[in-house]
Amino acid sequence: MLPEEWKKRSVAEVCRSVSVGVVIKPSQYYVSASEGIKAFRSANVKEGQVNNSDWVYFSHKGHNENKKSELKTGDVLVVRTGYPGTACVVTPQYAGCNAIDIVIARPDIQKIIPTYLCLFTNSEYGKSQVANLQGGMAQKHLNVGAYQQVEIPLPPLPEQKKIAAILSTWDRAIEGTEKLLANSQKQKKALMQQLLTGKKRLPGFTEEWKKHRLSDFFVRLMQRNTSGNTNVVTISAQDGLVKQEEYFKKTVASDTLDGYFLLEKGDFAYNKSYSIGYPMGAIKRLNRYDKGVVTTLYICFRLKSHLTANGDFFEFYFDSGLINYGLTQIAHEGGRAHGLLNVKPADFMHLQITVPAVEEQKSIAAVLTTADEEIAALESDLSRLRQEKKALMQQLLTGKRRVKVD
Repeated sequence: MLPEEWKKRSVAEVCRSVSVGVVIKPSQYYVSASEGIKAFRSANVKEGQVNNSDWVYFSHKGHNENKKSELKTGDVLVVRTGYPGTACVVTPQYAGCNAIDIVIARPDIQKIIPTYLCLFTNSEYGKSQVANLQGGMAQKHLNVGAYQQVEIPLPPLPEQKKIAAILSTWDRAIEGTEKLLANSQKQKKALMQQLLTGKKRLPGFTEEWKKHRLSDFFVRLMQRNTSGNTNVVTISAQDGLVKQEEYFKKTVASDTLDGYFLLEKGDFAYNKSYSIGYPMGAIKRLNRYDKGVVTTLYICFRLKSHLTANGDFFEFYFDSGLINYGLTQIAHEGGRAHGLLNVKPADFMHLQITVPAVEEQKSIAAVLTTADEEIAALESDLSRLRQEKKALMQQLLTGKRRVKVD
């Protein structure tokens, strides 16, 4: 039930025009950045923000031939394919740009403010309508006519402005936290490259780093699952060793798990298949569970002694990619078998590494663990802010919660 002074209006009713950017062979207009005019694509439209990277540029001739899609301040851009319904507002610095295959909604500012239209389009309520109105193709696609049918519970203009101002506070907090998170992740990456190679030494450590084989610190694991453990885990590049049903949303393991390798907490496993960010496969440690079973396609190994090596240090070391060069040397000709690198376990355990003594390993791991904790705290803050904004949007944009207007 809408508040008395609110009205339901379609996008078509509150916009002066709703059109679409250039869709027919836009690449014929592409030129270098120094010669052309920016053209928005889906990649440049984030939720409520402009992604100011990965631009393409139209020649002036191409731009003039497509004046219908020249953007004005206050236009609302809506993604058609990929993440349909994602929207942002054209700010003054992007007025005069062009647009490629995205919806261009030009609000009638006597009826709706651009920020409010953008907020509603990005809301759960707005996105659910967009999802229902998309075409039935395998890849979802938002048509201009469909977007025009989206219905908006519309308050008077002063209330729209107040709602937009309130939600903008959350947007600024989210954007600020995103920047802090990106900076912390960048700093950690740089710190790993410095500390894990010895380019930067921590105070109190001067002993020369020594060359070792993996087998000096680790023993290969081939213990079979004779205990009947059913906790099947798989390697996620982002999350490490996780339950298979959580990762794949289903169980894909064999009905009989006796032949699987049994891991204990702290053990490592190497998945020889490529994943984003891990061109030579990923090595992860079992951290989440006391025990787990993995496919025998993985190479599994365990620390011989905590007196000579630190597991936390090696978790960071493996994740840094410093071992990739060695892996390229032992990946045998013949390509990938079943999508896996052709790496023999004996060659893997014989890989050479240069590392410090165990006490320095511990100190390096402690510094990098602190960096991880800072990143986790920022990720938690970001998730909380997004959830708070989402809940507030649901209330404010439907009139369930009202704001005071001066």
